[in-house]
Amino acid sequence: MIQEVSIILLCYVLLWALVMLRAYGYRRLGLMVAEAEAEPIASELPPMSVIVTTRDQCGLLRRNLPLILEQEYSADFEVIVVDMNSTDDTSLLLENLQERYPHLHVVGVPPSARNISPVRLALTLGIRSANHDWTVLTQADCQPASPHWLARLGQACQRDKATQMVLGLTRFQGCRGWNGIRLRFFRTWQQMLHLPYARRYGAYRCEGTNLCYRRSFFLAHRGFADDSNLLVGATDIMVNHQSTPQNTALCLHPDSFMLKQAPRYVRWWYQERLFFMETRRHFRRRRLYRLFYFRHVLQTWAFTLATLALVAFALSIKPLTLSLLPLVLCPLLWLVHAFYRARWFGVTTRALGERSFTFSLPLLLHLVLLWDIAARLRWRFTKRQTFQKKYI
Repeated sequence: MIQEVSIILLCYVLLWALVMLRAYGYRRLGLMVAEAEAEPIASELPPMSVIVTTRDQCGLLRRNLPLILEQEYSADFEVIVVDMNSTDDTSLLLENLQERYPHLHVVGVPPSARNISPVRLALTLGIRSANHDWTVLTQADCQPASPHWLARLGQACQRDKATQMVLGLTRFQGCRGWNGIRLRFFRTWQQMLHLPYARRYGAYRCEGTNLCYRRSFFLAHRGFADDSNLLVGATDIMVNHQSTPQNTALCLHPDSFMLKQAPRYVRWWYQERLFFMETRRHFRRRRLYRLFYFRHVLQTWAFTLATLALVAFALSIKPLTLSLLPLVLCPLLWLVHAFYRARWFGVTTRALGERSFTFSLPLLLHLVLLWDIAARLRWRFTKRQTFQKKYI
């Protein structure tokens, strides 16, 4: 019995070492942000075209668009707003802003377009209308974190001649209650995984609200021609198909962050997860990242279940002296892991300016698997036509 307990405990300690190593990786994004903070703004920057897509978001445009138009940028830049047939006062607001800002241009989306989804058509028209090779894609419900947002992105664009796209970071603001905690945690956790992964292997996905992309590269690869009828996932699929470690750069300076107003209605979360399940079905380079992703998810559950199983096993062992070691060691190692995991997770959340998830982190990390299973089940029983443009 002693030998069997020793072997089981040895296996448990090895599992503990693996999950500690995995948890140590949560600090990587925070260190990357700290590294970017030390870099000064370059004196020479490339001309840029900022493309903002909108539909019936007059209030958000009134608040956020001036922050983009008034960026401190030493080179020439323009802002192109692509209006997807808004029915509110968006057109009147844009006319007034054009009188104040000559570098603001407006592009309308034809209401009769049939062969491409509205978002893809809006982005395509915006990129084709750009006067500069480097374009920045964002949305009306986002605002730059700093007047130097565009300068930081422009600096990343010219760091390497081979760069064709630059991935920025977007975080939620204005989140409250359980829905806010869930939104902010899940986005932060996803960024901890896919941004360091992008630097080493190429991007698996991106933040479509803070993305730099070369106009010439977009046109050379036929834009969204391969998935033109999908309602969502335009930038995710485009970046996944074209990104490599050589042509993809990251911009992680806090000044380059985008702040997105978090949706207040809970249904947005379920819709976003459902549609991403369909989006990732169209990814090409996905197997390596999914193995990497599920290793993080499953190790969390495996370690917790192993701890509970060993405690239950120890309680069934007699004599009591034999069960004392696993009864003390297993909970102790789990607490050590939880402490350092929260500490390393906090390195990144502080660097991103996010709230701390110290006490809720164990629960949230275990819920990720349940969220994924629920989203996959909803996707499995949803008609494929739901994800495609409705042709009239």
